[in-house]
Amino acid sequence: MPITTVSNCKAFRKIEADNVEHDDGLERLITAVQQWLEQECRRTFDSATVTEYFHGNEWADCLILSRPPITSITTLWDDPARAYATPISASRYVIADADAGIVRLDGLTFSKGLRNIKITYVGGFAVMPPDLEQAAIEMVWAAYMKGDQNLIGVRSRSIADGSVQFVNLSWPLDLDAIISKYRLKTGVA
Repeated sequence: MPITTVSNCKAFRKIEADNVEHDDGLERLITAVQQWLEQECRRTFDSATVTEYFHGNEWADCLILSRPPITSITTLWDDPARAYATPISASRYVIADADAGIVRLDGLTFSKGLRNIKITYVGGFAVMPPDLEQAAIEMVWAAYMKGDQNLIGVRSRSIADGSVQFVNLSWPLDLDAIISKYRLKTGVA
């Protein structure tokens, strides 16, 4: 699922739905903006069934998964032999914080090993958070306008009387706050 839609981008700029003049460019930019945001946030936003592997430490009792929010856990294994034949009983672990992607063992710790922990779960956003989608919409339009006005790489322009106009090429929102809100750390904690 894309982070936003062409129709939402057009609605933001009050462009009629039947005006398709911008659609191809917006579709391409939506994909580019989502890829950029996912890279900056170190995560994939879309909901999906995911299998991840972790190295175990005998003192660790929780995992931080890479695709929160966690909807459900299908199976969790801790097997130093990596055969993954016998899963950990669902009564022995909990989703401690679905939004942060934290799964915690109940009364156990993981075995020490390389890729001995395997987890299959459903995670990611079924519906994009409104602040994240709005950031994407504004980034799409900022990128669109830079290209439309031939401002790619331009820091200033001269006007007819010879004075200089400085062009602001920054994003329209404070993206640092949104990126830090959705940036992940993953692994065994």
